[in-house]
Amino acid sequence: MELEVKLNGHSMSFRSDVVAIRNNSVLINYIKVNDQTIGFSEKCQLNFLFKADGRVYIWENVYVKLVKYDGSIYHKVDLQGEGKPYNRRNSYRMYIGEDMPLYVNTASGPTAISVLVKDISETGVGFITKEEIDIDRTIRLKLKDNNVIISLSGIIVRREFLPNLNAYIYGCRFNEKNNKLGKYIAKKQAEQLRKKGGNVSMSLAPKKRKQQSNI
Repeated sequence: MELEVKLNGHSMSFRSDVVAIRNNSVLINYIKVNDQTIGFSEKCQLNFLFKADGRVYIWENVYVKLVKYDGSIYHKVDLQGEGKPYNRRNSYRMYIGEDMPLYVNTASGPTAISVLVKDISETGVGFITKEEIDIDRTIRLKLKDNNVIISLSGIIVRREFLPNLNAYIYGCRFNEKNNKLGKYIAKKQAEQLRKKGGNVSMSLAPKKRKQQSNI
């Protein structure tokens, strides 16, 4: 599942696993960043996303709190009604806006080209280049940020010509889930939202324990 957090036009999302379902509530493994549990202020809009039978469903404006159950800490999500089908393309994408080398697999071997990486998510990446590349072509990208280097492999699934830039914009789907990328994006999201509104807090510090309750 994913928990989508929105505040003042900005959004982020965190992944976790469902542990138990109790009436209209769901227990999930507590969400943490940098080994600290995340808490959410009342200013946030929280949406619960769940995948079933190949489709994603969303419950909007859910209530989330930390609880203690069987001696462990979880996030408890209160749901109302039935979930609505959700378009995955609307999920969080982190803006990059940087030039990076991209390696395209060809019959003669990998070819390096310079591209402008537009944005990235846990499932794919968008980039812009003047080079015309075939759909279904496999690519490799190394995402670098300070001391973080994440190697990613994917396949081009969309291409659109941008006349104003005289270039193409491409959409790529990653071949497999990369846990390192997921943690990197979650960390960056938390940093961005703290700067913009302070809507997340590290809630298991001693002074925050009052946010917990038993179930």
